[in-house]
Amino acid sequence: MTKKPAATYKKRAAYKRGLMGEHLAAMLLRLKGYRIIAMRYRNPAGEIDIIARRGKVVAFVEVKARSDEASALESISHKQKQRISRAADHWLAEQASKGKSFFGRFDVIVLGAGMIPHHIQGVWHVGEAGL
Repeated sequence: MTKKPAATYKKRAAYKRGLMGEHLAAMLLRLKGYRIIAMRYRNPAGEIDIIARRGKVVAFVEVKARSDEASALESISHKQKQRISRAADHWLAEQASKGKSFFGRFDVIVLGAGMIPHHIQGVWHVGEAGL
């Protein structure tokens, strides 16, 4: 029997932590009155952790496990914002083809050990310049 490298176990543990964090973030959004549309939404343009809706507002949510808000926001690179934005544009175009119209914004939920999850709304917006 061969042993799996430690990196494989670390990756698997990180994946499980990520899933748990996203489920906690979804629960927080539900408590705030959002309806979860999709989790781990993927399309050819990219991936979005959570798509949630409240009224005509659709929040494209990135979940970050960090010790504080500032480091969570800093951890989202320009390239990652572009990928998330393209995935959101794709989702919005799918909805428009069905005759539905929404206002989209990008939120971040920060999770960390020993801290209350923090929902930051409108970190950037759909169609924002430079993205």
